Amino acid sequence: MTSGLRRKPAPSKRRPRTGRTAVPTRPPVGTARVVLAAGVLLAVVAALAVRAIDLQMTPDPRVLAQVRIPLGEIEVLLPRGAVIDRHGRTVALSLPAATVVANPRAIEDPEAVAAALSEALETPADELVPALVGDRAFSFVARQLDPETGERVAELDLAGIDVVEEARRSYPNGDCSGLAVVGRVNIDHVGMSGIEEAYDDRLASASGEIVKEIGTDGTTIPGGFQRVKAAVPGRDIQVTLDRNVQHQTEQILAAAAIRVGAARAVALVAIPSTGEIVAMANVARGPDGTVACTRENLAVTWSFEPGSVLKPVTVAGALSTGLVTEHTPMLVEPSIHIWDHTFYDDPWHDPVEWTPADIITRSSNVGAIGLAVLQGERQMHSNLINFGLGTRTGLGFKGEANGIVLPLNRWNLLTLPNVAIGQGVAVTPLQLLQIYNVIANDGYLAPPRLVVDPGDVIEKTRVIDSSSAAALQRMLISVVESGTGRAAAIDGYVMAGKTGTAWQPCDEGYTCLDQWGHPDGRHYTASFAAIVSNGQGPALTILVVIDDPVGERISGGKVSAPVAAEIAEYAVRQLRIPAFSATGPGRLRRAQAAPAPPALPAPALASEAAR
Repeated sequence: MTSGLRRKPAPSKRRPRTGRTAVPTRPPVGTARVVLAAGVLLAVVAALAVRAIDLQMTPDPRVLAQVRIPLGEIEVLLPRGAVIDRHGRTVALSLPAATVVANPRAIEDPEAVAAALSEALETPADELVPALVGDRAFSFVARQLDPETGERVAELDLAGIDVVEEARRSYPNGDCSGLAVVGRVNIDHVGMSGIEEAYDDRLASASGEIVKEIGTDGTTIPGGFQRVKAAVPGRDIQVTLDRNVQHQTEQILAAAAIRVGAARAVALVAIPSTGEIVAMANVARGPDGTVACTRENLAVTWSFEPGSVLKPVTVAGALSTGLVTEHTPMLVEPSIHIWDHTFYDDPWHDPVEWTPADIITRSSNVGAIGLAVLQGERQMHSNLINFGLGTRTGLGFKGEANGIVLPLNRWNLLTLPNVAIGQGVAVTPLQLLQIYNVIANDGYLAPPRLVVDPGDVIEKTRVIDSSSAAALQRMLISVVESGTGRAAAIDGYVMAGKTGTAWQPCDEGYTCLDQWGHPDGRHYTASFAAIVSNGQGPALTILVVIDDPVGERISGGKVSAPVAAEIAEYAVRQLRIPAFSATGPGRLRRAQAAPAPPALPAPALASEAAR
């Protein structure tokens, strides 16, 4: 009999048959793993973003070439401004020239192309090859050629070779004329010297540009993008030079330097009332011994001791302070001893009474020193400064020198007598010309001018009083009529002037030595400064400075005065300055214009002065 209680079965030791495998329980995920996974995911996303931006900002050029609209660019060039003379005649201008260019990538046989170009360009083929090879799309083969040469190259029809138009600077009076004062440009038409450099910002043109959308066939897309930048032409510069007087002065000066074996020479022609420079000529002897034009404007960069041509400044100081008149008699000994030096007159003379006019006419050293002693050091120093010595002239020319005037605290016992006769002080040719401009211009100094600016106002400065200037002119007339400057006289005009034959510092003081150290003479500079007048008063000033002449004729009266006369004769005719009439005093006749000088082939350019 079964009771009401049931026994609980014992647990089975076998696995239940459920039809699937039991999965074990996973441990919890660590924080490090989560951070690492998130970092990797963010890095991938950032890389994709950077790539997407890169594709947008700098697309593949191969793809861009398929979808973009080409832009055509055309550079618009205008010529550089011209330099014209006082009469409107061209001194420098830009003319069309042919330039040969190459695309080396399109040239399969550079040697063959060079051989074909060689004859047309008159250049050895091996010199042309470097411009025809390389992994580049452009190179210059030859620049700024004659148009005829460009046509010969174009007719060859060579693959990878083209002829384009480019401007070339031209100088009607030859490559040598006005070299130092007008200056030159480089091959890219940038001013490198002279007026071309000083006024480059006015002469240079600004190139323009046209940018427009073009189709695959090269035609402009109507209504497409277009941008135009206007070209700005260069502006002309008018100078005070006379083109023909400049050229003829250079020819006369070069011939004179050759004739006397000089190292260098300068000639200036100016209008004293306005300061306008009509001619500024510079020549120098090069290392090969050839005398030719020089790139250095010696008229403003070269300083030298002037000698007796400075004596009018000494006399001007004595006149303007009232110490003497032009007719005051003074005892002049043949020599004077100061400190440890004796100064002599040449030629020798007995003690004599001379006036300041006589002292200038005879170029007396002793007389000039006597006038300086009357004034004293302070007044003599003031004379030099008032005439503009020791400072630049204000012409604004690059490299212009100050000259040398020692301050008073550096003067010794010999400075005063030396300065009185033009030694111990250094001037530039332009500064020296300015002294004679003052004398010719009623005692006023007009600043030198090379460029014509209609709005400019000429501000003159009084240096000496009118009566002193007039007295000095009379003295300088007597120098030409009966003194050391007689070779400067010309028909039809009154020529006043002063000679100078100065010692220049050499190896030992003023003594030059030969290669063995023995005395070998002196280094002289011969000068003549002139004032050319007619019935209307002073019309021109002329200065000729010839440095280191050799031979027996080395004085300013023998070497430079005749050159000044030759320049004056041409200049008064070319500028049509009336002369005194031969039929009676005070009546004038109009001078006929001088013929224009021929355009001579330029000599080889001299380097800077050899000595």
